[in-house]
Amino acid sequence: MNMRIRVGIVTGMALIAVGCLEHTYDIGRGAPRGRVVYDEWHHHWLGGLIGERELDIGEYCPSGNATIHDEQSFLNGLVAALTSGIYMPTTVTIRCARRGRRDLQLDENDLMTILTAPEFLERVERMLPDRYDEVRLGVAALQQDLQD
Repeated sequence: MNMRIRVGIVTGMALIAVGCLEHTYDIGRGAPRGRVVYDEWHHHWLGGLIGERELDIGEYCPSGNATIHDEQSFLNGLVAALTSGIYMPTTVTIRCARRGRRDLQLDENDLMTILTAPEFLERVERMLPDRYDEVRLGVAALQQDLQD
């Protein structure tokens, strides 16, 4: 085999090997060991210039704690090499924390326990002094409505 061809093949393979990419992003507190909720290829064209895709993390991770891992795996790189960089896929994986912020559901008793607690009104008075009387009257009206 011609020496130029060998050098070309080795150089090409080296460029493919060093062309791999990997990015990891933590949202909230992150979840590097959380359960995988998303694992798909994202499609990029013309060397990655075209094909940006946005994902709503709240849709996949209600807790707000996630780790996003975006990489060009060996298979992604092989596909990119076979298409001469015209098509360059990456693999995106999202992991979510099992615990964290959740939607809170309160019944009337829970709500009234919070609203009538002295700590609640003290905090309102401290943080919103100009609205304190309005909140106090609103809580009293709500108590009256629930008693009727």
